[in-house]
Amino acid sequence: MNAAELFRLRFQSLVARALAVSEIASRTALAGASEVWGGDEPRERPAWYLWLRDAPGAWQLELSGAEPLGPAGARGVVGRFTVRYYPSPAAPTFESFSPEERRIAAAALDGTGTPRIELASRIPDALFTVGSVEWALDLDGDAAVFALASLDRLRTRDQRGDVIRDVPGWRLAMPIFSLLAGLHGQVERRAASRLVLSRLPGFELVVGGGVEPPAAPEIAQGEAFVLFPAVRGDPTELLLDLLHDPVADIVADVSFSPGGHPPHDIVGDPRLPMRVSSAWFGGGAHVADRLVCSC
Repeated sequence: MNAAELFRLRFQSLVARALAVSEIASRTALAGASEVWGGDEPRERPAWYLWLRDAPGAWQLELSGAEPLGPAGARGVVGRFTVRYYPSPAAPTFESFSPEERRIAAAALDGTGTPRIELASRIPDALFTVGSVEWALDLDGDAAVFALASLDRLRTRDQRGDVIRDVPGWRLAMPIFSLLAGLHGQVERRAASRLVLSRLPGFELVVGGGVEPPAAPEIAQGEAFVLFPAVRGDPTELLLDLLHDPVADIVADVSFSPGGHPPHDIVGDPRLPMRVSSAWFGGGAHVADRLVCSC
């Protein structure tokens, strides 16, 4: 089995289990999930639509790539996911998206808040993107690390210098990062051992490319890592070292004692809010109590 197929099957298993067990769905705030179909064109990469409880809009998580992680012969693998958010017109963040994104949201989204199947393949990949998530696994020790990367403001200017997009990327991508870690904790019955939050200088984008992104000192590029320790040995820190940018400033580093932990905010950079989820600390068995449709 190649790395991409490994992550596709693992993610589908997490979602199916969560939707079959109301307690897991409640703890992770997962309201629904659906695989993204190709519509008028076959899809090259697997993707899923996700809906969260009490959250407007919908997310798409696309497996953009997967590969071995670490030196040759190591049993580490990493899956890289692109996070997209389709804003509800009623959401406070709707006006922060570009005119093109708002036009598509008004014309091409169906009643679920996701692109209509016959139009989905025509939406450029760059639109609605709010961040990325990496999922690293050590296949020998069964350690896992989830990593989030985004800017606190995804700001794009046109060639004249006018701002056409100013999306709170970090705030919109972070719920999916927390969801993935929570699904792993609950379904695999594992507990997170550490959270690291780091920061890099931010920048803006210029539409059309070909221009060096201008620096933006007021914007922060954030990275967050949730670690789940190995069952056998302890290569978890190696996974973190392989994913973490060595030049990034660490603004918070929290180790968790064994057992559950109540939700609480992490004090770091106010531009990069992070909240510990109780779902990250699994351990108990859950009994399926709902039927799940795979269609």
